[in-house]
Amino acid sequence: MQVEKLTTKNNLSILEQKKVISTNSYSIILEAIDESFAIYINSKKFNIFLYLEEEYGLNKQNILNNINKFVDIVENLFGSGAQLIEIKIIELINKKICAFAYNPPNGELIFKKYLVELLYFLKINQ
Repeated sequence: MQVEKLTTKNNLSILEQKKVISTNSYSIILEAIDESFAIYINSKKFNIFLYLEEEYGLNKQNILNNINKFVDIVENLFGSGAQLIEIKIIELINKKICAFAYNPPNGELIFKKYLVELLYFLKINQ
């Protein structure tokens, strides 16, 4: 059986397109995190990624590999205000990654579970 290579006008195979989408999606997630903090923290001098790296050893490239640690830090830093930041992150992600639909069990949105499901979705669609 011969497998045809599917291409688009950019001559990228479907698999290559998915990889580009996935790579861009990770950037979209990090941008959403950055933008959400910028909205709620009124300081242009504050960089959440620099803070996380200096204070907790969690650099920007490893946030998505350490979701539990990231969310725990945010929730400890901002308390109940963390929910506003988390909702904004989800909102910004959903505007740009439209193919992902998260249906929380029992209608209860848990940010950690949302991120885990999102990353799983991106991984299987690479």
